[in-house]
Order: sequence, then C-alpha cells, then structure tokens
Amino acid sequence: MNGTADDRYRPTRRDVVTAVAATALSISPISVLGLIHEQREGDIHMAQTIETLLRENTHGVFGEPDPEKRNKAIARLWVDDGVFVDHNDRYEGHARIALAADRLATKFPNFIFTERGEIVAIPGAGKLNWGFGPAGTEPVITGSDVLVIRDDKIGAIYTFLDPPKK
Repeated sequence: MNGTADDRYRPTRRDVVTAVAATALSISPISVLGLIHEQREGDIHMAQTIETLLRENTHGVFGEPDPEKRNKAIARLWVDDGVFVDHNDRYEGHARIALAADRLATKFPNFIFTERGEIVAIPGAGKLNWGFGPAGTEPVITGSDVLVIRDDKIGAIYTFLDPPKK
C-alpha cells in the first residue's frame, strides 16, 4: 500500500478508552485473595466490596426469581443512576436494571448462575466469569461481568457473552 499518513487508521477517543480498560483488566489480574493479602487496608475493603457486589448482583439480582427480593437487592447494591450494559441494551437506573433482570428470569425460569474461576479485581473494578443454565448441568451460556464501583456500590456492570460452543 502506498498510503499517506492521512490514509492510516486513527483511533477514536472511544477506541483508546476501550483499549485502556481492556488492558487494565487483562494485564496481571490480581485475585481478590491476592489483593487482600498484599495491599493496604483501604484496598482490602475495596477488594472485599468488589467480590461481594459481583456475587450478590449475580445471584441476588440476575439470579433471583422473586421480583420483590430482586428489587431490594438492586436498591442495596446499585447506585441510583447505575448502568447495566449487555448485548441487548443499555439499562440505566434501578427500574431499568430490574427490567433487564426480570426479562432474564422470565426467558430462562429454571436456569441458575454458577461462578467460573476466581473473581479478579483491580482498584475500582472487578470481573466475574459465570455460567448460566439448568441446575446440575453444564452451562448453556457463559460470559463475564465487569463491574465498576462507585461509592461502595455498583456504578456500572458490562456483561460480555462468550461465543457459542461449536
């Protein structure tokens, strides 16, 4: 190719932010236990908070079939203007997050979440790999939740689905 400098790809701000976030979550991930044993006291609280928020959101919000219990969990775990993003949509605020969880519970009433591997955390963020399927069987769907913490609550969660098994 005989392209000039102007013909080359120029990353957008979004491309740069996405690359930085992906790099931060993939370079030398620190297990929550590693954070607890190796970091300062403030980081210990942060690691425990991230682990708790990820687990309680997975099981108490998106894995909870009872709408009343689910709504109480959302109020306790999420900031008021929290954002949940998955392959379907972007959901902002408690009511929309509840809608996303309700749709999942309605579409897959007999499915449960299982954790796959350790939770990894960096200051202010964490990642949980999960499986989703009928109890006692291999997960039908697998993916990851990436959490961003704000004020000791969930500020945002980005859900990534793994490609289907062939």
